[in-house]
Formats: sequence, structure tokens, C-alpha cells
Amino acid sequence: MRCLQCVLGRQGGATSPTLQSAFHSAPSAPRDGALSVSLATASRGTRVAVLGGSFDPITDGHLKCACEIVHARKADEVWIVPCGVRPDKPSLKTPFLHRLTMCHLAVNTSFGSSFPIRVCDIEMEERCALSCWHLMQRLSAEYPDKEFRFVIGADLIADLKSWDAPGVENAGERLYRECRFLVMDRPGYLIPADLPPNFIRLTAAEGTTIVTQEVSSSEMRKRMRMQHVHQFGDDERANMLQGNFTMVDGLLTPAVLAHIMRYRLYSVQA
Repeated sequence: MRCLQCVLGRQGGATSPTLQSAFHSAPSAPRDGALSVSLATASRGTRVAVLGGSFDPITDGHLKCACEIVHARKADEVWIVPCGVRPDKPSLKTPFLHRLTMCHLAVNTSFGSSFPIRVCDIEMEERCALSCWHLMQRLSAEYPDKEFRFVIGADLIADLKSWDAPGVENAGERLYRECRFLVMDRPGYLIPADLPPNFIRLTAAEGTTIVTQEVSSSEMRKRMRMQHVHQFGDDERANMLQGNFTMVDGLLTPAVLAHIMRYRLYSVQA
């Protein structure tokens, strides 16, 4: 299980991780490339940080997280991986293609073309979101020359050993022992001092500090659906019944906000 709220921590009223394998699929047959796009040609680095989540929508906070991983030199690249369908998460109603598109728009309009942050659509052809175990196995199989490291919030370490994966016995225990992790600090949570060596902590490069911004997807959706914002007049309020975009302006990239408005992804009626 690995929605972004789970990966980076419990933000803005996000649902806490419910690790039920029934809602996460084992990987389907290898992709034929008819829909998805391989990153084999574009990718140059060896050490890849996997930033998985729903990205419903992707926010500036997510982008800051990704670029700080690169600046801290904890990975050569960051791959943003939107999850597939999540039947265990009713709030995730936005189709995968829209979420994937918003990730591409955010990356392409926020970073230079050579900056090593990419969007990976490996779950596009899956019927349900992959478990963390199956995601990492699939990535390693498709890109054997890469060293993948999964990004996780410090608040999730205590539950990690209970994470499940269909058809895999003791999946959480195996994840804890065998998967590489990049751990991000979370307010109020201590990172255990006795973590095995496959865990590394996101720390700033010498002479710098980590720039963070708590901008969760759930907070963005809530603001866009607000029907009563007192600093606006009646006409503006009537317009915002179709989507209160003013409340999120500056917290989403302009291209992502334009996509949301164009397709009315988070309107009150949605």
C-alpha cells in the first residue's frame, strides 16, 4: 500500500494506511508498450528514488520533495509514480489518466528539461494499484541496471512490517529487510536509530537545509470545493460553486490548475 499520504506521511486529514491486500493487485503480465512509455532511453542515472502516490492532484509540496531528494544527492533521479485504481480509497475518484497527465504537466513546467525528475506510468495497465512489494519488484525487473529506493515518511516505519502484498508471504517483513528506503522526517516522529542499512535518511547536502512545504492533495481538493469564502463577493462566490480555484492558486503549478479547471476535476458536482 503506498498512496502519497502513506508515503510522505499523514497530511491534512489523509486516510491512515489500511494495508489490505484485497485492494492491491499482483502485477499483470509484462507490459507490451502499447500504452505505457519506458524510461529506459530517457533515464541516465543509476540511483532512482521512487516517489509513489495518488497525486490527486500533484502539488508544489510534492515537487519540492522530489527536487530536494536530487539536491541532497540521495538519488541521481526521482521517478514520480501515480498509483492505479484504489478500491480501498473511495476519495480517489480522479481517473488515472488525468492524474498521470497532471504529473507530466507539473514536472514539465516546473523543472528544466535536464533536471532528473521523471514521471513513470508503470501502473497504467494494472487493474488495481500495485502493492509496494510488487511495484519495486516490477521496476527492478524492467530496469535491471537501476538501484531503486522507495521514499517513505518516518511516521510509517512502525507499520511497515505489516504491509501486505497478494501472494507474498510475510511481504512486510521482506520489504523491511530487502527493499531500499529513503526516509523523510515527519513532525512528531522520531526515526529509529536501529534501522537496517537498507534505510537511509533524507538529509541536506553540507551547508544547506531541506526546504519543505506541507501541501497535501486532500487539502487542495477541500479548498476547491469550499462554498463559502468570505473575502469574495456574491458573484465570485457563485462562480466558485463550480470550483473554488482561487484558494489553491499558487499551491499548484499553473498548468495543473488549468487542467483541473478545464476538465472540472474537483468541482462540487464531481
